[in-house]
Amino acid sequence: MGIPTQQQARGYQHNSKHGDTNTSSKHWGTNTSKHWGGDSIQVLEFQKDGVATLDTIGLYRGKLDRTRRLNSLTLCARFQLYYLHERATFFHLWDSVDNLDSQFRAEVWLDRVRPVMAHRQQFQLLKNKLRTFRWYHLCFTYDHLQHLYNTFINGELIYELTYDVDGQIYGNNVSVGQSGRQQESFSGALSQVNMWDSVLSMEMIADMAACEYDPQGNYISWEGGWDLHNITEYQASLEYFCEQITDIVYFGFPKLSKPQAFYICEALGSHLPLPTTINEVNFWYNLSYRVWPDQLDLFMCSGSFWTPITDVMHDGIWVIHYDNTIASSVAWKVGEPNGLFYENCAIIEQSGIADTDCATDERCAICEFRELQIFSFLGTCELEDRNVHYSAFQEDLGDLYFKGYGEYHIRKVDDDWLWINVVTNKTLARLDPDAPFGMPMGRRVWYLETTVCDQREGSRTLVLTPCGANSYTCDDATCIAHENRCDHKYDCLDHSDEVGCELIRFPEDYNKDLPPEMSDKEGSANLPLTLNISIEFTNIYTMQMVMQVSYKIQMIWFDNRLVYCNLKANHRLNKVNYTNMMSLWLPTVGFINTEGHQRTTVDEESSLYVRRLQPARLRDNSFSREMDLFSGEENSLFFSRKYSTPFICDFNLVLYPFDVQYCDMRLQIISGTKDYITFDKVASFAAYYGSAWLLEYQIRQPKIIFDNNNEFSEMKVRIPLQRLSGYAVLNIYIPSTILLVICYITLFLRPHFLEARVMTTLTSLLVLATLFTQASATLPKTSYFKMVDVWILFCIVMSFIIIIFHTIIDKLVDDTASALPPLTKVSPAAAAAVDGRPPNTTSRSHRNFNTARGFILFSRSSLVAIFAVFNFIYWSYIFG
Repeated sequence: MGIPTQQQARGYQHNSKHGDTNTSSKHWGTNTSKHWGGDSIQVLEFQKDGVATLDTIGLYRGKLDRTRRLNSLTLCARFQLYYLHERATFFHLWDSVDNLDSQFRAEVWLDRVRPVMAHRQQFQLLKNKLRTFRWYHLCFTYDHLQHLYNTFINGELIYELTYDVDGQIYGNNVSVGQSGRQQESFSGALSQVNMWDSVLSMEMIADMAACEYDPQGNYISWEGGWDLHNITEYQASLEYFCEQITDIVYFGFPKLSKPQAFYICEALGSHLPLPTTINEVNFWYNLSYRVWPDQLDLFMCSGSFWTPITDVMHDGIWVIHYDNTIASSVAWKVGEPNGLFYENCAIIEQSGIADTDCATDERCAICEFRELQIFSFLGTCELEDRNVHYSAFQEDLGDLYFKGYGEYHIRKVDDDWLWINVVTNKTLARLDPDAPFGMPMGRRVWYLETTVCDQREGSRTLVLTPCGANSYTCDDATCIAHENRCDHKYDCLDHSDEVGCELIRFPEDYNKDLPPEMSDKEGSANLPLTLNISIEFTNIYTMQMVMQVSYKIQMIWFDNRLVYCNLKANHRLNKVNYTNMMSLWLPTVGFINTEGHQRTTVDEESSLYVRRLQPARLRDNSFSREMDLFSGEENSLFFSRKYSTPFICDFNLVLYPFDVQYCDMRLQIISGTKDYITFDKVASFAAYYGSAWLLEYQIRQPKIIFDNNNEFSEMKVRIPLQRLSGYAVLNIYIPSTILLVICYITLFLRPHFLEARVMTTLTSLLVLATLFTQASATLPKTSYFKMVDVWILFCIVMSFIIIIFHTIIDKLVDDTASALPPLTKVSPAAAAAVDGRPPNTTSRSHRNFNTARGFILFSRSSLVAIFAVFNFIYWSYIFG
């Protein structure tokens, strides 16, 4: 079976706009001996049938001096791939005297190239994959002074590498098309292979790639001549290599129902045409008659073709079927549409677009391609791009086949679609005859008839798709963005994007009872566990010394044993189902300072997500549902669950009610010792998101304390609790102070009002005692005094002292009264009695009177002094 050249028919090719009816003629082949104007350049074609062989080789006839050693160099060539074997080696320099077979080799794959210099080799990745039947200009340069590799594709620098070849390049033999291994031989066209003993400038390389001129190498020259073995050749002009193929390609299919027509173009990566002007209608109508003049009548197309619009959902509202957008501009035929709800589809006729019956009508379909799609055949376990990628071709109306970049074809033989190896002429698989629309595009069941890779005979689900690397293929071969795959909403018209949403791949030896083993350059390392605590609500029970906390625990870790599939940037879409969650190793954290030693639990209230931190490492082409694979070593697991737990606190109430308490949430990893698992000190955090003001306390943001001194790693979440002292001040300190003042004021009453003074003081003392009892009842019983106890006891003691003072004062006043004579004498006004008592003229009465007066002043001043000293010491201790 021959292989098409660059312009061999892939369907009708046309290079004018839709509105121009002066179309070019039909091209079914290319005259390879044609000269393209200007000076002729030799073009060599290798292995046109795709069969790998060592017999196709061109040997250089020019003079080679093996004593001429190259340090720096440039190699440039133009090439075009037909088939791709394991690799394509198009240039080979070797020395037979020193038996050095890899002095210089130039090798290409679809996604990378590789120069081999003095047996040193380095892959160089391409930005865009190479395609078959397309000319490329490739240059390698090496500067031995800077040890710099440069690679140019079509004049653009696409790779730069600093690498010391540490050797000179020389040889006495040069060949093109071979490297000595059959599966590394070249299948394609080759021209302008030249080699220089210096580094050409970037400008010169760009000019060569743009076909500005054709310089010859000073070490190896393409015009030096070649001895050809099993190679065909033709001549072309320099401009030929740079002439871009801009022809639009059309595929035609006869007698299709509406569902078939809507499917066929979408499945080929295109759309049905929708003319918006009469000129475009004329273009499509005339195009079909010129391209298939005889076959149109044969297949009863009658010059009418399907369009992609329909008004099935809402009569009179015409929408494009593949995206449901309103077709705002349609070149309707006069009087159309007129079928009401009986005719819900539209076709192209000679004078415009007309509506027709969707259910019963059959028409032809034309698909337009401004650039032919690269198809991928996935699920076959083939890993190399050359065995995965295909191009679509059509030779006659209704004909269709897919040619692989390697030796595989997909074509229809008789009534069966076959996947075949055209080199060995062997059928690999046969499409299920009940496949939708009888076409291979999309996700289909195939029956393997021979072993392919590691897949044995039997049914397999495979997908032939025009979708690119960042797309997902629906079962009907339409494409959606890969990010929309498994995002919990339907994006495919057939709803196939939410099927088979596998998230985790388990290795066969996975053991959920063993934690992951993390490794570093120095050897084994323990697994870091990130623990995040989000406290939502807190209630403090001072009497029980308990802190009731409602919080969310988030644990983050890596499991390098796992492989994740199709992760989304939004981790909420990467939720692990309950079955898989129960099959995973999950860390267990114990709550140490709780009753019953509670711990984290895994149940239906738990949530487990996978967080995408790094891009996908590769795509699994052996799986028919495009699956991007992510490493478990680079993407983390995220577990969360809410808890409400009473933590036991150890309050120190000495400074009550002006105290600051600290209550700890002691969390300990109990699923592994610290030699295997530890808390991540950098990434872990705790935060409080509830109200900062409670009934008794003001809560501040917690602090984390790590402790790895014991067998298990421990983390303490320490929550500061600033007691709100306003209640105690209003209900204890102010009332007690007022009562103490009242007691003190009784010292200013007349001494002979003993009952009033004592009763007032005793009443205040009883109230203080009651206040002390009430305050003690609202606090835990402690073996030490609290500051509130000290205050109230001080007030009680002061009241008691005042009562003592009243007793002494009363005694002194009674002694003064007993020293007075029984009769009262009239005295001058200056000798008026003190404190209501008549003056005592005797020396004894004067002494008793002065003593009583002095003690009253002493009691008043001493109490003030005691109160002042106490308050200074008391408040200094509290706030000091």
